[in-house]
Amino acid sequence: MSHLVKRHQIGAIGMGRPRKYPILNGPVNDLIFAAMKRDGVSRPNEWADKWGIGRTALRTAMVGRQSHTGTWVRPDIRTLWRLARALDVPLVYLIERFYDDLENTDALWPQVPIIGWVGAGSGREEDIQEKYVPVDMDLALRGNVVAFKVRGNSMCAGPKPICDGDVIIVDCQNKGRVGARVVARLADGSYVCKLLKHGSTGNYLVSANPSSDNSYPAVIPTSSVQEIVGKVIEVRSPDSP
Repeated sequence: MSHLVKRHQIGAIGMGRPRKYPILNGPVNDLIFAAMKRDGVSRPNEWADKWGIGRTALRTAMVGRQSHTGTWVRPDIRTLWRLARALDVPLVYLIERFYDDLENTDALWPQVPIIGWVGAGSGREEDIQEKYVPVDMDLALRGNVVAFKVRGNSMCAGPKPICDGDVIIVDCQNKGRVGARVVARLADGSYVCKLLKHGSTGNYLVSANPSSDNSYPAVIPTSSVQEIVGKVIEVRSPDSP
């Protein structure tokens, strides 16, 4: 048997006709082949389909580095996220294996836009220096996720406070249930972050910390709300690591 077959020739395992790089040098190929055996699958293309990994993307992951000094042929972060699920390993483990030559891997993570200021009480208008904020892959894959920067402290109370200067991540596909923290766009075009409540006259928005200096009414009826943008799903404090 040829030593090339032992080293997994692409054409021999169903990855397509060998072209420029016939040898698979991916850093986690041992894990991939073990997972294929676990799943009872003999061909990489079939395994890619099973786990929702693009066939070309899996091939890229399995090709790896082409020489001792050569550059990486490596997948993007979304492919690594899907591959991590299929291999049952942490995403950070795959990042370290595929991007071991990068000192800072922050740029690899998906980012969502910071739309602007959201009022949680009185505050100030100023430019937001950050235009995007990195998020975990599971949040990015939800599709319609955005971020806001908070001004004011009318929500800075309770077990999950939202305070002045925090960045909040909002899922626009989830409009929230009664009791949820939501971002709403008012009739005047401004945005607020409030608790969604229900009373005898219907739903309304209310502050968690009504004693704070608040430029908005303590209670905002839905008649003043143009749109519930979405539910707050994550809060990031500037003091957080």
